[in-house]
Amino acid sequence: MERIYRRKGPDGLQKLFLYLILLDWFILLYISTEIKHMTFRHGAVASIMLTLFNLILVNLCYRRARRSGDSYLIYPVIAGALFSFVLMSYFFFF
Repeated sequence: MERIYRRKGPDGLQKLFLYLILLDWFILLYISTEIKHMTFRHGAVASIMLTLFNLILVNLCYRRARRSGDSYLIYPVIAGALFSFVLMSYFFFF
């Protein structure tokens, strides 16, 4: 006899992924308010780290959304990545 296992809520990985998306937006908001006060070295390091974090998050998002059908997660992650690119270009060019 097979037992049917039913989840009572979202899995832990899904919650962790949602917290990572929130962390991304908090980091973006913090950097957008502090970018004018940063030295070039700190701004460059922050931009590179933010870009790497967003690339990892986009990769995880595509894997997660494709596997479980949670395509609504793609939109805030892609918007965060675009906002990160705008911040990085603003810092380096203006």
